[in-house]
Amino acid sequence: MNPHAALLLIRPSRASARIAALQIVASCITTLLTFGVAMLASAFWTARTDEIGYRALAFGLVVLLVVPLITLGAASARLAVRSRDARLATLRLLGATSRSVRLLALAEVGVIAALGVLAGTVLALGLPFGLSLLTVHGAPLRASELWLPWGVSASIPLALVAIAVLSALLGLRRVVLSPLGVRTRQEAPTMSWIRLVVAVVVVGAAALVTHLVSPGWGLVVLLGALTAVVLAVMGVLGLVGPFVVALVARWIVERTSDPAWLIAARGLLEDPRAAWRSVSTLALTTFILIPAVSLLGYVDTISRSISREVMRPDQLLLISDARVLLLALAAVSFLVVAYQAAMTQTVEVLEHEELYVALDRIGMRRQAINVMRRRRVAAAASVAVVGATVASVVLAFPVVATGIATAPVFSAAILLVLCVGLLVWMGGHAH
Repeated sequence: MNPHAALLLIRPSRASARIAALQIVASCITTLLTFGVAMLASAFWTARTDEIGYRALAFGLVVLLVVPLITLGAASARLAVRSRDARLATLRLLGATSRSVRLLALAEVGVIAALGVLAGTVLALGLPFGLSLLTVHGAPLRASELWLPWGVSASIPLALVAIAVLSALLGLRRVVLSPLGVRTRQEAPTMSWIRLVVAVVVVGAAALVTHLVSPGWGLVVLLGALTAVVLAVMGVLGLVGPFVVALVARWIVERTSDPAWLIAARGLLEDPRAAWRSVSTLALTTFILIPAVSLLGYVDTISRSISREVMRPDQLLLISDARVLLLALAAVSFLVVAYQAAMTQTVEVLEHEELYVALDRIGMRRQAINVMRRRRVAAAASVAVVGATVASVVLAFPVVATGIATAPVFSAAILLVLCVGLLVWMGGHAH
């Protein structure tokens, strides 16, 4: 391979510099939020009380937020590789070995992720002082109590960099295995209906487990079972999401003659996995938000009802602290969604720049191009929200039903927040 041609291909461009900046910020945010979640969970786990609910809250916070946080870090790395897959595929076609392409891409992603993680770790040094404004079990938190053990503090940055590199490696598979298909934008292979069957079986089994759980199982077994259920359903969302996106896009192609809808649907069919990854955190946030806000409404109702008169002081403090923790859960989830929306929007514009220029030159109005982009995002985002809502309601039906019965205002707020969030997501992708 001509070394001069290779240098021209791997030389950073303005677009790749922007994507690198996005990845650094994403890694920084992921690191900062991960340290914050770990410190808050540690404070609840070590609360000076015999009330076992504090440990359950700490464990639940980590389980529910670890997947969205990892997803954000992984998405930034995969998007960085995806934005350069054409260049890397060209290197393969020019004679570069698979090993060389892998090392080149992984080194770039690893260094950029490490810079973001380092920045996030430095900023996390101020978190104990900010979190010390909160109270746990009626006592204000002290910054000295929030510092994590050195082993945990060292393992978090290493784990986040490793996740970014692993995600980039997975994103390189099609570049290494089929460089010509990448270079010519070969259509993605169809996906099997087996994904849908697996999803139905897993969600059904998970719902059965959540209805059978009992305090008699013991705390360890109970938390382990609920953790397995939540992680299994989150995994199923990622498995079946691309299939449903492709199914919806194929249905649109077969039934519409509108140019904007046709181009939008063909864009989804080109790579349904990438389309799903762009809305994956929206799906996870919806999955988390519905039972969390339902539980928040139930807790708020109890705290203002006559039941508080017969409750122990430990239980009243637990309800108050649970409210704070659920609000933190919702806030972190929205931060993750908001940044991924900005990140995917930028990468999507840079990646499809040639398509938009070509559409403009053949006479398609800019307004129609924006409509096409908005519809493509709306289709994928709608699948994410509706699918996650169904999975969440099936899995946590007793919690959601109780929330609707005891706190209908909070239930209405869920719908309002989801609708507003969906509109904001689509609006952010339309400009």
